[in-house]
Amino acid sequence: MSDIPNSAKVVVIGAGIVGNAVVKHLAALGWTDILQIDKGPLPNPGGSTGHASNFIFPVDHNKEMAMLTLDSQRQYEEMGVNTTSGGIEVARTEERMEEFRRRMTSAKAWGIESRMLTPDEVEEMVPFLDKSIIVGGWYSPTVSVVDSLQAGTLMRQYALDKGALTIAPVTEVLDIAVEDGKVAGVETNKGYVEAEYVVVACGVWSPRIAEMAGATIPLTPAVHQMIDVGPLEELQATNNEIGYPIVRDMDTFCYERQTGGSMEVGSYAHRPIFHHPNTIPSIEESRLSPTELPLTEDDFDPQLEQAIELMPFLGDAEIKYGINGLLSLTPDAMPLVGESVEVKNLWSCAAIWIKEGPGTGKAIAEWMTHGYPEIDPHASDVARFYEPQRAEEHILARCAEHFNKTYGIVHPREQWDSRRDLHKSSLHDKTSALGAVFFEAGKWERPHWYTSNEALLDKYAGQLPDAR
Repeated sequence: MSDIPNSAKVVVIGAGIVGNAVVKHLAALGWTDILQIDKGPLPNPGGSTGHASNFIFPVDHNKEMAMLTLDSQRQYEEMGVNTTSGGIEVARTEERMEEFRRRMTSAKAWGIESRMLTPDEVEEMVPFLDKSIIVGGWYSPTVSVVDSLQAGTLMRQYALDKGALTIAPVTEVLDIAVEDGKVAGVETNKGYVEAEYVVVACGVWSPRIAEMAGATIPLTPAVHQMIDVGPLEELQATNNEIGYPIVRDMDTFCYERQTGGSMEVGSYAHRPIFHHPNTIPSIEESRLSPTELPLTEDDFDPQLEQAIELMPFLGDAEIKYGINGLLSLTPDAMPLVGESVEVKNLWSCAAIWIKEGPGTGKAIAEWMTHGYPEIDPHASDVARFYEPQRAEEHILARCAEHFNKTYGIVHPREQWDSRRDLHKSSLHDKTSALGAVFFEAGKWERPHWYTSNEALLDKYAGQLPDAR
């Protein structure tokens, strides 16, 4: 006999940080017939939330992402699961210091406290760091660490206390029914649930679930390597889960984050390693969890050497834990939220990290309720990708290109190298002959300037404003 209802106003698939945020905020906005499904057990069903590093650097050059992150951090604070630690990004090059100065302007624009640091000031805050290999740093005192599993529990409980939520853990989605282009229900291993709305909030599995309805959520599961090194006396002496600022070694694409008496080291410098949603191991097949895969040590060894160079005491400890952790990447490194372009009332809330999870859940709930959210989701709208950009070839190519730019120095108008020249106008050859330099926008190649005008720079030399 089924232990789930035979109907619901909305079915939310996923009980990680994102799905939990969605059910909480839908309940807060008056939705009263919500069913939440996850294949795994609670409170940790086995997705990316369960192994996330859980830190929040609130400054981002993208306004939308910064606002979602700040809103999320506020929600974590209200739930009592936010610990402020401060965070430092260190530079090994002058080019990175210039990027930090740009970061200062973004911080000022979004009202986030920050300041530049000298190597001596970095060492004063993190005494076990070797200041001789850095040229400076950037500091934000509001960087924090959160307990995402406890936050999820509290958000689910909020919806339960309002009498709005039914939870069905250890329940597998087998199919999504669609009638006349609109969601009709969800088939599970425990029975069929008629539903008016379905929200896909299941992280790395989201493309597979959306495909059941004939829809696309263009992301790929990708490996982010991390290890836990310890015990370390300096960290044990703090008697805290986190007693020092989190350090991001930006030029090596690594971070170091205290976890009690150990140090977690994570890397975005290794080769891009992708998986397919259909080949992620099951809970039964997994040693730890489906998204905690065995560490490929050869990929991580160069990053560990660089981490020891920055913090020599790491070389004196053992690796207690190491994984190839799965997370979601999209072709342009932004989340995927909103109603699907193929199926009405099928909503995506995917490719969202811990730092922006509660804010994005709130935005989706507002969008579903009022027709628009408080924070403009333009850059995250799942509808932004045209059909060729939803193809697996495109997703993998773009994700491979930007994975190693996670901590990279990216120009605000930097263009993609992969998957270019796919859509050209009838004037493409003519403009090319004039020396056009093309930018991609809305899948089309569009001329943005012409080398045929280059001589004008000499002609008007001294009359032009400083390019900087």
